[in-house]
Amino acid sequence: MKKKLILIGGPMGVGKTILGKYLVEKKLNNAIFLDGDWCWYMHPWTFNEENKAMVLRNIQFLLNSYLANSQFETIVFVWVMHQQTIVDDILRGLQGDFDVYSYSLIPSEKELTKRFEKDIKQGVRSPEALPGAIDRIKMYQDVNSIKIDVTNREYPQVSEDILKNSNL
Repeated sequence: MKKKLILIGGPMGVGKTILGKYLVEKKLNNAIFLDGDWCWYMHPWTFNEENKAMVLRNIQFLLNSYLANSQFETIVFVWVMHQQTIVDDILRGLQGDFDVYSYSLIPSEKELTKRFEKDIKQGVRSPEALPGAIDRIKMYQDVNSIKIDVTNREYPQVSEDILKNSNL
């Protein structure tokens, strides 16, 4: 059976992680959830070319490991993939026989602000990150992906769109 790689992008705070976990835990069999942020979890957080290259290699290594593992049929990968070059760079380093399904979660500015404020209250996000997340919303229009409007929609509803469009 040909594997499926589901890429879920969207601005910070839109709900990629909870959606990806929900798909793997409740909707899919023989699936794995991976979050690109795991490879950036460092202190101090330093965005430079050396770290960027290292994170990309680590993401490719993880994805290749699960693509090569016979137990898994579907890999769900979430990350802030707001530029097509990010997706292309990831895919360029992957091996194996698999189909790629790329999605971008698109909220309204009001919706993203509402979700972000909830995360801020829970101590998950800082208010300083919201303007950058809002600025990235429009960048997803240039990504070669299926756009899913998540405004006033919860992750179970959004998961059905992904399942339908990925033939799952």
